[in-house]
Amino acid sequence: MQVKVVIGTIAFMLTMIILGYAALREPERLEHFTEAREGRTIEVGAKIYINNCASCHGVEGKAEECYDSAGNSVTCQGLPLNNYFLVCGDTPERLAQTRFEGTKEQFIERTVASGRSGTVMVAWSERYGGPFRDDQVQDVAAYVLNFANEEFCAQEPITFDWPESVDDFLVLETDEFAAAPGDAENGAALYASYACNSCHGNIDEPGSNQIGPWLGEIAEVGATRVEGQTAAQYVYESILHVNNFIAPECAQGPCTNPSAMRADYAFAIAGNTPQDMIDLLAYLLGE
Repeated sequence: MQVKVVIGTIAFMLTMIILGYAALREPERLEHFTEAREGRTIEVGAKIYINNCASCHGVEGKAEECYDSAGNSVTCQGLPLNNYFLVCGDTPERLAQTRFEGTKEQFIERTVASGRSGTVMVAWSERYGGPFRDDQVQDVAAYVLNFANEEFCAQEPITFDWPESVDDFLVLETDEFAAAPGDAENGAALYASYACNSCHGNIDEPGSNQIGPWLGEIAEVGATRVEGQTAAQYVYESILHVNNFIAPECAQGPCTNPSAMRADYAFAIAGNTPQDMIDLLAYLLGE
C-alpha cells in the first residue's frame, strides 16, 4: 500500500512538473505559432497581390514599376501602398486625409473589399461582387501592412516649408533652396515620373484622363476654379493640398470628396527637389 502511495505521489509530482513546464513554455509556443501564422498570411497575401494588384500598385507596392498580364510595362494607376503615410504609426496621415475613423488595418481591408468610388479601384470582396473571400482580403491587407517594418518607418519623410503663395515660392531663396526658372521639358518628364498621367492623362490628348480631370486646359480653367486665384496658385495648391478644392468633374463623373488624388506630393517632391514643382508648373501652364 505504501509503495502505491509513493508511486502515486511521484507520478503526481512529475505530472505537475511537466504541466508547470508546459505552462511556462506556453507563451513562447503561442508566440511562435502566431508568428508562423502571420508569416503564412503575409505569404498568401503577397501571392494574391502579385496576381491581382501589382498591375496598378506596382512591384512591392511602390507604384513605380507596373506590368500587365503579358509582362508589358504599363503606367501605374494605383496609389503607392509601400508608403510611410499609409502604413507607419497608429494613425497614418492617409487616414486623416480621407477622413477615415478607424485603424489602418480596417482602412486597408475596407478599401480592398469595397474599392473606391470614382476611381479605377474596384471592389474585390465577394460581398460587393468581387472575387475575394474575406480571408483573402485580410491576407492582402496583412501583406501591405508588412511594409511597416521598424527600419522603414524610422525614416521619416523629408519635409519642406512650402510658402502659401506660389508667387513667393517661385522667387524663394534660402540657404537650402533657390528657385530657378521653370524647365517645361523636364516638367513633362516629371509629369510621367510622378505618375500624374496615370490619372490626368496626357495634356495633349483630350479624353486621355482615366481618373482625375484632364489637365490640357488647366492654364485657362485653373484661373476660374477659385475666385481670386490664378491658375498657377490653383495648380500649386491642388498638388500640395488635394482637398482644399475638389474639381467638379473627373473622368468617371463628379470628382470624389475627399479627393482620390495622392495626398503626399508635398513630401514626395521635397524628397527629390522643390524645383520639380516649378518645372511641373512650367509644363502644365505652358510657361
